[in-house]
Amino acid sequence: MKKLILSLFIVAFAFSGITAQKFKYGHIDGNAVYRKMPEVQKADTVYSQFVKQLEDQIKSMQDEYNKKLEEFKKNEASLSDIIKQTKIDELKSLGERIQKFQVSAQTEANKKQKEIYDPIRKKFNDALKNVAKKYGYRFIIDKNALLYYDDSDDVTKLVEKELGIN
Repeated sequence: MKKLILSLFIVAFAFSGITAQKFKYGHIDGNAVYRKMPEVQKADTVYSQFVKQLEDQIKSMQDEYNKKLEEFKKNEASLSDIIKQTKIDELKSLGERIQKFQVSAQTEANKKQKEIYDPIRKKFNDALKNVAKKYGYRFIIDKNALLYYDDSDDVTKLVEKELGIN
């Protein structure tokens, strides 16, 4: 019986020590650090150029559509029924191609964005994890989501150092 009570006492004492342990919390301005990463600035340029190419193509297709529509409206009264129907079908087909291209362009833009930014996000998250482990932080929270924080627990500079950002 004494052994059982002693065992329970030891377990309770050990458990109370674990639960009473103070966790170290930190906070970071994650967006500010992320925006400082040179990779992000390069990725922004690449992504913007990619999206601009898609937008230019859409604009070109839309201009072609508008030109053909204008021409059709201008000459509609003088066109025979079969030519009129052919022009209407042509406009309809071009409109559908524009819509399909817009959907495909959005899909491609999303895929490109993921391809470009995911490795950067991984690098940022890895640096954050390394800082947490290296300095004993159990939790690091983005300070933009906090209502109050103590600046003494700011790990922003530590993560920037881990990423090689001055």
